[in-house]
Amino acid sequence: MVAVTAISALVVEDPSLRGILARQLSRAGFVVHEAHGEEDAVRRASEALPDVVVLDLVLDAGAPARACARLRDLPSTGDIPILALAGRDDAATKVRLLELGCDEYLVKPYEPDELVARVHALVRRHRSDRLVRRIGALRIDLATGDAWIGARALDLTAGERAILSTLARAYPLVAPRAALDRLPWRAADDVSSNVTEVLVARLRHKLAAAGGGVEIRTVRRTGYRVETAGRAQAGA
Repeated sequence: MVAVTAISALVVEDPSLRGILARQLSRAGFVVHEAHGEEDAVRRASEALPDVVVLDLVLDAGAPARACARLRDLPSTGDIPILALAGRDDAATKVRLLELGCDEYLVKPYEPDELVARVHALVRRHRSDRLVRRIGALRIDLATGDAWIGARALDLTAGERAILSTLARAYPLVAPRAALDRLPWRAADDVSSNVTEVLVARLRHKLAAAGGGVEIRTVRRTGYRVETAGRAQAGA
């Protein structure tokens, strides 16, 4: 049986409460990234490409709203589901959350079990809506990392599936190298090694052997991008 990749969550919360929220999600098995404020939230989301963002909308006057808008506007983060922690449950607040692009909300104070259940449901719904990504002849199941060229299944390791899924989520844009270096399956001592390069090289070999005209291109000082043969030639 293929193991489903652990859910990664970006927590954007006031420093005094961020640790509590992060621990609640960590205990439930999430891989947690933490951020504070608009710039940090946008930077960390672009680097980590989390499965979900949990955002407190009462951090300060306007930063949370701006962070939401910027996350929705960026192609690399535009489809990441956002769960907002709101201080009120009135109609005006609900309308405001929808206008900002939030997918789900939870009113504070909340029970930790409800938070975990809401996040799981949101990610599950999002994955079912966008389960398969097609890139030319390549199909990738974003929940498991399984991939096919036409009807031929690719024989991938867990690390290769995680890399390919991240590249597919970012397509047609570049997947930041930092996001690949911090994937949930990696051991802590993998971050400074050449594991990413090795896995990308293996994926290149397997994609080339399978045919279909799909390849992984290196974008200098940035990361990697999946391209079809036609797109690669046009951009050469």
